[in-house]
Amino acid sequence: MTTSEAALGARNNALWCDAVCRAHGRPGEFQAGLWFNRQPVPRFYSNAITLSPKDPVGQRAWVAHLMTRRPGFSVKDSFVTLDLSGLGFDVLFEATWLWHDPVGRSFLSASHQELSWSVVQDAAGLARWEAAWAGLHAGQAVPGSERIFRHGLLHEPGVALLAGTRDGQIVAVAAANQTGDVVGLSNVFAPAVEAAAVWADVVDYVGALFPGRPLVGYERGDDLALAEAVGFRAVGPLRVWTR
Repeated sequence: MTTSEAALGARNNALWCDAVCRAHGRPGEFQAGLWFNRQPVPRFYSNAITLSPKDPVGQRAWVAHLMTRRPGFSVKDSFVTLDLSGLGFDVLFEATWLWHDPVGRSFLSASHQELSWSVVQDAAGLARWEAAWAGLHAGQAVPGSERIFRHGLLHEPGVALLAGTRDGQIVAVAAANQTGDVVGLSNVFAPAVEAAAVWADVVDYVGALFPGRPLVGYERGDDLALAEAVGFRAVGPLRVWTR
């Protein structure tokens, strides 16, 4: 396990989560080795993310403080150093922090002949991007009250929402966010039959958008295997607790 690389991944992920929350008008706070949000956060997002393996006692105290504000929420234990079972939390899932050295080649993968990649630029494109991310059919849309990815994300420095299109339809998506010297890669979605090619495409495309920077992120299950197949390596475990 490479703690420093996992720590860069954890901070990048926290900054991404903060950007998503800011787009909802509910930014979080960075305190005492963790990011946390006292307010409601979008579905699938945590109210706290640890940023260091140090001071688990202090981090647990912040989680206990959040419990006075929120009846139920999740905590991303980025270094598997917290035991929150005594506070009524259960393990939701475990995953692996990933690191990809800077991509040294241009965007020339074979499947590029099938998919055309671009960065989402406007609200209409974002709505189509989120519909594809949610697995909806062409022409369907995520209801406004259920939207996770709001328009403000398009104006976040370093954030790029990537759309892979075929015949004018978005069929694959991903999100990238640059923080300091690293670029986070998340929300990679594609039909299962194309998943391996899409992962290769995305790594190449992000490498071209943010040249010379390592890629970070976390995955589990089939997506972990797909990421490792395109050059990501494991740099540490993480655990998500929920209450």
